[in-house]
Amino acid sequence: MQLLGLSALLLVSVQTLAAEQARTAQTAPFASQEANAQFHVMAGEMAANRQQPAVAAQEFLKALAITPDPDLAQRATQLALLAKDAGLAMQAAQRWLVVEPNALEAREVIARLALEAGDKAEVQRQAEAIVEGHAGGRDDGYRHVALLLAQAGNEQGPAVLEVMKPLAGREPQRAGAQHALALVALRYEDLPLAETSARKAVELSKGAEEETLLLAGVLVRQKKLDEATALIDKLAAGTKGATIRYAYARLLLEAEQRDAARSQLQKTLAANPKMDEARFALGVLAVSDQQYAEAEKYLQPLMQGERVQEAALQLGRMEESRKNWAQALAYYAKVTTGMPAVEALMRRASVLAENGQMAAARSLLAQARDQLPPLGPRFYRAEAEILIDANENAEALKLLDEAVGDYPEDGDLVYSRSLVHERLGQLPLAEKDLRSLLAENPDDARALNGLGYMLLVHTKRLDEATEMIRRAHTLEPEDAAIIDSLGWAEYKRGRTREALTWLQQAYDKFPDPEVAAHLGEVLWALGEKDRARDIWDKALADDPDHRVLKETVQRLAR
Repeated sequence: MQLLGLSALLLVSVQTLAAEQARTAQTAPFASQEANAQFHVMAGEMAANRQQPAVAAQEFLKALAITPDPDLAQRATQLALLAKDAGLAMQAAQRWLVVEPNALEAREVIARLALEAGDKAEVQRQAEAIVEGHAGGRDDGYRHVALLLAQAGNEQGPAVLEVMKPLAGREPQRAGAQHALALVALRYEDLPLAETSARKAVELSKGAEEETLLLAGVLVRQKKLDEATALIDKLAAGTKGATIRYAYARLLLEAEQRDAARSQLQKTLAANPKMDEARFALGVLAVSDQQYAEAEKYLQPLMQGERVQEAALQLGRMEESRKNWAQALAYYAKVTTGMPAVEALMRRASVLAENGQMAAARSLLAQARDQLPPLGPRFYRAEAEILIDANENAEALKLLDEAVGDYPEDGDLVYSRSLVHERLGQLPLAEKDLRSLLAENPDDARALNGLGYMLLVHTKRLDEATEMIRRAHTLEPEDAAIIDSLGWAEYKRGRTREALTWLQQAYDKFPDPEVAAHLGEVLWALGEKDRARDIWDKALADDPDHRVLKETVQRLAR
C-alpha cells in the first residue's frame, strides 16, 4: 500500500508539472521553454530515483533539446549506459559532444559503443579526434586511445588492431604512436607486431625508460628473458636503477616468471634497501612458496613501518598455513584499516570455522555485513564458503538465497548459489542461475564455463557443453579453469591425447587439486600410471580432503 501511494504521489506530481507547463506556455513563450526544460529535468530525476535509468535519460535528452547543458548531457549518457541501452547511450553521448565539443569522456563512450556495434569507421574518427585534441599532446593522445580500446574483450581484438594500425600509421616516426600500437598488439597477443612496434618506439625515443620497459615486457611474454634482462641491466645503470628493476620485477610476476622476478626484487633491495615495496613483494613470494623463514625475514621489519597492515595480513596467512591458529588470529587482529582489514576479517572467520567455532565465525561476518553494507556481498560469499567447506550445503543455500534477495544484482552471489545447487544435486536450479547470468551478459566467461562444465559432468549434453566451454576459452584464453574444462571435454569425447595437451597446460598454470585429478585420470587412461600417481600424491599432500581428487584416486588407483 505504501508503494502504491508513493507511485500515485509521483504521478500526481508529474501531472501537476505538466499542467503548470501548459499554463506557462500560454502566457510567456520564452519562460515556457525554460519551464519545459525544468519539467523534463524534474521528470528525469523522479525516474532516476525510481531506478528507471532509461526513462530518466530520455527525459534529460528532451531537456537538452531546449537547454545545452554539458552536465545534463553527461548525466543522460551515464544513465543510458546504466540502463544498458546502447542506442540511447550513443544518442546521449553524441548530443553531449555537440554541447561540449572537447568532452573527452563523450568521445570515449562513442568509441566504445561504436566498437561494440562493429562500426570501425566511427571508432577511427573518435580515435583520431582524441589524438588531435588531447590536452597532454599527441603522444599522450595515442596512449589514451590504446588504453581505451584495450579494455575491449578478446573477441574484439582484431577490430581494435584494424583501428590502431592505420592510426599509428598516420605518424610512423612518432614514438607515442608506436608505443600505443605495441600496447594494443601486446594486449591482443600479436606478439610479433608488439615487438616490432616496441623496438621502433625505443629507437625513436632514444631508449626512453617507458618505451624500454614496454619492449622488455613484450620480450618477457615471448620468453626472451635474457634479452629483456640485458635491456633492463643497461637501463638500471642510472640513478633510477631500483625503480626500474622493481617495475621489471612486476612484469615478470605478471608473466609468472617467479624466479626471475625474485632475482630482480633482490637486486632492487640491494640498490635501495629502503624500498619497502620490493621487500613486501619478496615476503609475499616467500609465503606463497612456503619458505616461512625467508618470509619472516622480509615481512617482520615492515611491522614497524607504513606497510604494517599488509605485512600483518601476510604473516597471518603464513601462520594459518602452518596451522598456528592462535598466532594467525593475533596477526589478523592487527589489521584494522583499509581493504587489508576486510581480508583479515574474512580470514579470521575461516580460522574460527576451521577450529570448530562456526557460530562465532558466522557472527563475525554477519556483524561485518551490518557495519559495511557496500561490502555485504563479499561477506555473504565468505560465509557461504566456510559453510561449503564444512559440507553444510543446505545451510549455505539458505544463506545464499538470503544474500541474492538482499543483493539481486550481484552476479557473484548468483554464481555461488549455482555451485551449491549443483552440490545438492539440484541441477535445474543450478542451470537456471547460470542462464540468468548469461541472459544478463552473454559474454560472461565464468558462467559459460560453469554451465558447460556442469553439463559435461552431470549430463549427456556433450556438444552443448563443449560449445559453451569453447566460447568461454575464446573470451578468456589464459584462464586455467577454462583450459581444464576444455581438456575434460576432450576426454569425455574420447580425444584422450588432445585432452592431455589441454590438461597439462592447465596444470602448469594452476596445479589445483581438481586439475590434478583430471590430468592424472587422463595419464592413467594413457597407461602412464606412475606419472598419474605422482601428480595425485602431490595434490593429496596439499589437500587430502578434496572431494573430486579423493573420488578419482579411490576409483582408479585403490
